Amino acid sequence: MQKLDRTKYISGKNLGELALKKFCPRCFWLKRRVADVPGGFPGIFSTIDSLTKKSTKRSFDSRSMTPGWLEVSDLKEVLSIPKIKVDMSEYGGWILTGAVDDAFLRNDGTVHIVDYKTARYTKTQDELRPEYNVQLNAYAIALTKMGFGEVSKLSLIYCEPNENLDSDDDFKLSFSTHVEEVDIEPNIVPELLLKARNILDGDIPDPVAGCIGICSWVEKVISSGEVTEIK
Repeated sequence: MQKLDRTKYISGKNLGELALKKFCPRCFWLKRRVADVPGGFPGIFSTIDSLTKKSTKRSFDSRSMTPGWLEVSDLKEVLSIPKIKVDMSEYGGWILTGAVDDAFLRNDGTVHIVDYKTARYTKTQDELRPEYNVQLNAYAIALTKMGFGEVSKLSLIYCEPNENLDSDDDFKLSFSTHVEEVDIEPNIVPELLLKARNILDGDIPDPVAGCIGICSWVEKVISSGEVTEIK
């Protein structure tokens, strides 16, 4: 499958990185103009997210209600949302992409978007909150542009692994949920799209002090002697 041009397409999640306190413009520039740092996201989390969505849909199909673990109310049905590819060219020439975890039609006809996080709500997760806020607000803008109507609620749903086993004989990993509401802030998305374009269209930025992202990886490559500089 042909990769999208990363100078023109940006996902809601990647856009959210610009809102983090430790955001490094140089890392962003390198990822978009050169290549991403080697590595990958463990597949098990994608599997868990997929099962979470299937559990929700099955509950609506069979009982017309959310499963017991989903601590949200006032939901009428699960919406079928295609992958996002929305023209945001008025804000730096970008095409906004992404994949919504779940979106629900509420009783008043508006939309509730949720994003599942397989993680405990910890200090680390709290530090990532600005990224998640942008991601969900990007989805809200996209769904409105795609004709799904007004988005009235955004939620992060943390699926936290339980530490206690139910029995000594079987290994059954169970989860509890923690819901965090996200403010609807549509203005942050256009602002960050323009910021992203300004960074990308300029010369390579200086690294942020103490960066542990792709900048540190580049420095290791340079120190190996295989590459002498990044121009």
